[in-house]
Amino acid sequence: MIECEVTAARSMRMRGGKTLALLEVRDETGSIKASFFGRGFLARGELKQGTRCLMAGKVGDYKGLTLKDPEYEVIQPEEELTTVHTGRLVPVYPLTKGISQRQMRGWIYKAVQSSLPLLKESLPPDIQHRHCLPDLTTAMASIHFPERAEAAENARRRFVYEELLVMQLAIVRYRATRVESVQGIRHTVDGPLMNAFLQHLPYTLTTGQQQAVDDILRDMSAARPMFRLLQGDVGCGKTLVALHAVIAASDSGSQTAFMAPTEILAEQHYVTLQGLLEPLGIRTALLTGNIPNAAHVREEVMLGNIPVVIGTHALFQKETTFKRLGLVIIDEQHRFGVKQRQELAAKGAFPDVLHTTATPIPRTLAITLYGGMDISVIPDMPPGRLPVKTSWVPENKKEDLYRYLREQAESGYQSYIVCPLVEQSEYFSELTPVIDHFVALSQGPLAGLRCRLLHGSLDTAEKDKVMNDFKTRTIDVLFSTTIIEVGVDSPQATTMVIEDAWRFGLTQLHQLRGRVGRSAIQSYCFLLGVPSTPEGRKRLDLLRQCSNGFEIAEADLELRGPGEYCGVRQTGLPDFYIAGLLSDARLLDLSKRDAMELLRHDPELSAPEYACLLEASKRFEGMFV
Repeated sequence: MIECEVTAARSMRMRGGKTLALLEVRDETGSIKASFFGRGFLARGELKQGTRCLMAGKVGDYKGLTLKDPEYEVIQPEEELTTVHTGRLVPVYPLTKGISQRQMRGWIYKAVQSSLPLLKESLPPDIQHRHCLPDLTTAMASIHFPERAEAAENARRRFVYEELLVMQLAIVRYRATRVESVQGIRHTVDGPLMNAFLQHLPYTLTTGQQQAVDDILRDMSAARPMFRLLQGDVGCGKTLVALHAVIAASDSGSQTAFMAPTEILAEQHYVTLQGLLEPLGIRTALLTGNIPNAAHVREEVMLGNIPVVIGTHALFQKETTFKRLGLVIIDEQHRFGVKQRQELAAKGAFPDVLHTTATPIPRTLAITLYGGMDISVIPDMPPGRLPVKTSWVPENKKEDLYRYLREQAESGYQSYIVCPLVEQSEYFSELTPVIDHFVALSQGPLAGLRCRLLHGSLDTAEKDKVMNDFKTRTIDVLFSTTIIEVGVDSPQATTMVIEDAWRFGLTQLHQLRGRVGRSAIQSYCFLLGVPSTPEGRKRLDLLRQCSNGFEIAEADLELRGPGEYCGVRQTGLPDFYIAGLLSDARLLDLSKRDAMELLRHDPELSAPEYACLLEASKRFEGMFV
């Protein structure tokens, strides 16, 4: 950085029509050139000959030593110099096309200076003092234009704490008002249907499954509505656990709505539940947008003649009404919006609500994301299941892989080949499109095998037929996109091949791998493609070494931060402006304890010093449903 005078200035036209401002500047130690690409106008304007200024930047070479595109600050005679772009720590903002960093920084500086006198402190003084947090005015100035790096970090700490405190206040208040104070349905959990079901259950529940069942039945027998998240890895038996809740509701004369995110998954659940419930005399029905008898099913549900209805979005549509809805089960709940889940639950009088998810989420993060819920985790797998063996296949071993797929088909076993794209894309030319791959392999190395293609662009009837053909084992190799991540099960599927595996997230890779290994037969997952980044290589290494979904989720969280969970969840929880759920775990714990203490003394946050916190907490309303 130098303080200097412009001794020469000229504008040069470059190839392509761009202009270059080329200056010579001098201080008491000598002179140096300064160049501004694309900004020839500076030589005739702000930085014309005779201008005194500050310049800061990197020295490069352009016909001699040159400051290349430096930041600058013009020194006006007889005016106090306020530096925004030089001589200090300067902020770097995200930009959009047509906006320069200098423009944005200048606008933000003016906005901050004009707004500081208008800011109203939002944190009570005792909290500020207890945790050594700067006041709002100081923090706002320091987060943008700090005098020292420590001031910027202290400002960030204050805003992180405040954001987490507001969220925790919303969680704790929700628990008090929505869950603890509402009278729900006391379900019978040891009725005749339950006893008959348990007597004919062909196998013993795992420890984790039994604990989850105990949690659920304890909730259902209580007066307050159940509001529980059932979390478990792919293939851990969540449906069997949820079935206990369905039977308890039926024993009590209540109806159950079981909602799945796709028609494929809804049909799969319907077949499973029908086979287990109808021998007990519990009638089930399927309700999706494409069934021909939807009107008749709706009428029977309205009359209360169908105790258990399994479906998709058709369940929460206004045409669907229940006579005595007492239990709502939402499978893969992160795939539904907040309002959709609210609309379904609102069809009953404070029914018990059970959410399930196969997306492994670290427990500490789950408690934060679903803070309004109780959480049950099934950590173990049913006995007899073998971990899927995972390996990376180099380019020169692909022919061996295709021979192995042919051998598997000849032995009566099925395989998946998953690709990241449906068709060739000019933006992702290096990735494998499933349509082209299907044609190349089914007419080449896999010719003669029963190969089929599945992707989201097919119409519903065609997708359903492919899925059904795979389940009835009339397909040897299913080529697909990630549409099979949830809802396609076949015990005879023993091999998963994932093309360009390094482009998928670690949790998604684990979900895809979970499509095989669903029986006592040893299964394999083969990862193809050469990672182009260290992170991609690390993801594949982790997947090869680990089969536990929760450990993988922890690793994924550390690798990529919590943003993926915010994206996958889609639960209505707003993105945090500044807090990081992993990096700020200590402040998260601190804010939780402070929120509970505040609400213990003032449950309604009615004191004037809490007004801003109360208003801010409304941003998180609806995140728990």
